[in-house]
Amino acid sequence: MATVNSKRMDKKTWPKSNADVCIRCATCMAVCPVSRVTPLFPGPKQAGPGAERFRKSGDSSVDEWIDLCIGCHLCDMACSSGVNISELNLMAKAKYLDEKGRPLRDWFLTHSFLFAGLASFFSAITNFLLKNQAVKWIADSLLRIERRRELPAYQSPTFRQWFRKRPSSPPFEKGGDACLPLGGQGFEPYSKDRKKVAYFYGCYTNTNEVDVGKATVQVLEANGLEVILPPQECCGLPMLGNGNFKGARKMGLKNVPSLLKAVRSGLDILFSSTSCGHMIRHDYSHLLAIPGTEEVAHHLFDLFEFLRNLRERGNLNIHFKELPLKIAYFPPCHLRSLGIGLPALEILRLIPGLEIENIEADCCGMGGTFGFKKEKYEISQEIGKDLKEAIDRLNPEIVLTDCEGCRMQIRHLTGLKVLHPIQILRDALSDTK
Repeated sequence: MATVNSKRMDKKTWPKSNADVCIRCATCMAVCPVSRVTPLFPGPKQAGPGAERFRKSGDSSVDEWIDLCIGCHLCDMACSSGVNISELNLMAKAKYLDEKGRPLRDWFLTHSFLFAGLASFFSAITNFLLKNQAVKWIADSLLRIERRRELPAYQSPTFRQWFRKRPSSPPFEKGGDACLPLGGQGFEPYSKDRKKVAYFYGCYTNTNEVDVGKATVQVLEANGLEVILPPQECCGLPMLGNGNFKGARKMGLKNVPSLLKAVRSGLDILFSSTSCGHMIRHDYSHLLAIPGTEEVAHHLFDLFEFLRNLRERGNLNIHFKELPLKIAYFPPCHLRSLGIGLPALEILRLIPGLEIENIEADCCGMGGTFGFKKEKYEISQEIGKDLKEAIDRLNPEIVLTDCEGCRMQIRHLTGLKVLHPIQILRDALSDTK
C-alpha cells in the first residue's frame, strides 16, 4: 500500500474492497451483536459487501444506519470468504460522518487524552463532578452522553508518575515518558544482561486504572525483566472507531517512530490492552498506511501471549501461592480477532486453588465510545444481556477481562468486581507487591 501524506488520510489509499468475493452465506448475520437486538441495523452482510457493490465515491452517503456498527470484528472472524466486512463498514461510516458532520460529543469522547492528565491531577474534584447527577444531566441534555452510564474515575498519581518515582526504579532521562535507565547514586544499577521489554500501557491505564500498569510491571520484573516505557500517545482507536481516519493516523504517526526505535534497539513491545494492541498490530498498517508499522507488529505482543512464550521456553516464574477464588474470564472481541487463542486463561490455570471458567458469550456491547452515546445506550445494554446471564450462571466472585471497555460494561451490567487478568497473576506471585 502506498505511503500517504502525513497531514491527511487520502481515501485513495484505503484498503481495496473485496466485497465481490462475498458468497452471501449470511454467517456474519448470525454473529452480529447489533442486528440481533435492533432492526435499525440491517446487519454486516447488507451494510458491508451488500451495500458496497452500490457505493460510488462521488455519490452522497445514504448509510445512516452504518453508524450502528459496533466494530467488534465478529463478522470478520466468521466470514469463510475472508471479506474484510468491518473495514467496509468503517470506511462507509467515515464517509457518512465526513458528510454529515460529527457532534461535539464525539470529539470529547475521542480526545479525552487531551485533558486526562489535568483530570487526574485534580482527581478528587473530577470524580465528584463525574458522579454528580446535575453534571450528568447536563452532559446528557447538551452532549447526549447517557446519564445512566457511569463515567470512569480518574486516579492520581498516574501510572507514568508512579513508574518514575517508585523506589525500585532507576533514575530516567528527563523529558517525555521514561527512557532508558541511566544508573546513578543511590540506585542499584541494573545488570547489563537483564532482558529489557518495552510497555505500551495506553491512556486508560495511565489515568484511570493505574493498578493494571503496576501489576504488569511487577509481574514482568518478577520474571527477571526490566521494563522500559517508550514515549507514547493515545493509540487513536477511539477516533478510528468513530470514523475519524485522519485523527487516528495522526496519533499513529506520533507513536510509530518511538516504537520503531524501541524495536530497533532490540526490545519486544508488550501491551496490556487488547484494543490498543489490535490497533497497533493491525490497523496502523492495514487501514492507516503508517510506515514502519509492520516492523513494529513483528515485535509486538499481548502481555499474556508474551508470558505464555516464556512458559514454553521454561522461563516463566510459576512460584504461585494458592488463591482460593472463583473467577470467570471473558475474552474480549479484539483479543479473539488477534488470533492468538486465550493465553491469559492458560496462564491463570497454573495458579493453585483458582477456580476459573471461560464465559461463553460474544460481544459485551460497550464498543469503546458506543456505549456512552445516548442514542446507542439501550442497544449496548441489550447486547450485553447474554453476557450478564452467562456470568450470573457461573456466579463468580470476580470477573476478569483484558479490555478496559469490557471491564466498564461488565461492572455496569453486574455490579461485580472486574479486573485485568494481570492483577490476579500479580497477587499469586507473593513477592511482587
